[in-house]
Amino acid sequence: MSDPSALASLLALGIPRQKAIYALKEHGGEVEAAADWCLGEGAHWTPNSLFAASFAPSPNTRRSPSPPGQRHDRSRSVDHHPPGWTLVPHRLLTPGTSVAVTLKQDQGTDRTVEGVVAERLTRGDHPRGVKVRLQDGRVGRVVRIL
Repeated sequence: MSDPSALASLLALGIPRQKAIYALKEHGGEVEAAADWCLGEGAHWTPNSLFAASFAPSPNTRRSPSPPGQRHDRSRSVDHHPPGWTLVPHRLLTPGTSVAVTLKQDQGTDRTVEGVVAERLTRGDHPRGVKVRLQDGRVGRVVRIL
């Protein structure tokens, strides 16, 4: 852990140490993004959550090999995505980009909203879509670029 004050900030919010360390690693040391994840999306996360997820394909499922240098996204076949959803690379989501997003409360439904990216909250590509903050303050996962 490179910044002890970042960890101390999360611990002061009552976030368990292991969850705080994990969140800071996943969010590039950004305290606000890590706290947002811990108190929202990762509220029920435990260290055992990493082991509970099964990334192996079912025995009757065959998958074609991924091209060299590309990761195969196994979660896309399991997660529910709105119509028109595409995996948008995080590098394309710069401030000012018009996007359609699924808000947290609408995950699992086909409802999306449109807006303009103010800030990218996910530091890399994410199997359920990159999380962004829109200029109007709403936060959601990108479904597609408009």
